Amino acid sequence: MRKLAVIHYRFKEWLPALREAEPRLDIRGWHPREAADDAWLADAEGLFTWTLTPGLLERMPRLAWIQNSGAGLDHLMGQPIPAAIAITRADGQFGFWMARYTVGHLLTEAQQIGACSAAQAERRWASRLVPEELTGRLALVHGFGRIGRQIGRALRELGLEVHGFVRTPRADPDFPVHAGRDLGAWLGRARILVLCAPLTEATRGMVDAGLLAQGNPGLTLVNVGRGELVRVPDLLAALDLGQLGRAVLDVFPQEPLEAASPLWDHPKVVVTPHHAGPSTPRMIIPDILENLRRFAEGQTILNAVDRGVGY
Repeated sequence: MRKLAVIHYRFKEWLPALREAEPRLDIRGWHPREAADDAWLADAEGLFTWTLTPGLLERMPRLAWIQNSGAGLDHLMGQPIPAAIAITRADGQFGFWMARYTVGHLLTEAQQIGACSAAQAERRWASRLVPEELTGRLALVHGFGRIGRQIGRALRELGLEVHGFVRTPRADPDFPVHAGRDLGAWLGRARILVLCAPLTEATRGMVDAGLLAQGNPGLTLVNVGRGELVRVPDLLAALDLGQLGRAVLDVFPQEPLEAASPLWDHPKVVVTPHHAGPSTPRMIIPDILENLRRFAEGQTILNAVDRGVGY
């Protein structure tokens, strides 16, 4: 029976779900800060985790597969993981979660929910609070994989014109898809820009002063990808200059967001606690089930990430 170690801060939640999904595996787990059974770990060939604790790789000499517990892999790409170890990701149903997050924040603006709430508190019938017409407005989604496409579909259902942006343009039967380098040319008339791209050397800091200078006062930025996609000082400057109307941020370069950050108090910024796409067994297990079965049977792991591009 092959061994799969679960080193995760919510290992007690993951253990029963993984054991039920593939009972042919010997699965044991620990919190990253707890002492694990080194003798057992030394024989384990699989690892389910989010972060690699110091020295963990050295304690697992037989490791052949790392299953990341989420979609982002930037935290693993910088680790000295031997090339022979397959790394796989899982985005589960994050597309649905992040689509709801994006649509919820956009409709909060468009329907003037805040102004309606203020009027209600004053017992004032504000008949001039007319919702914004979104039909035909331009939505840009940078990072157009499974998650980005689901966000695009949700925005299209609201009547927006959706364009996807990726590293390498490709034909798509449902949406126009462009090269990421062309994003700036579209910002001037865009209503919303959604970031769900992976963090790579090519995307790190991509939302900078140069890009934001091509924006407009009616543009809302929603970041559900990685905090490091955005240069925060440039973002704040763009908001103050009217190059950007609003920023909805679920991810940050440092998490938790430090108390001294000016993002907390900026009137045009919404801060949420990295909750747009929660990793739960119900969402993730279907994504990794085939590889759990293949691992139990000693078969080759499918869909290992390309370390050259970072996803």
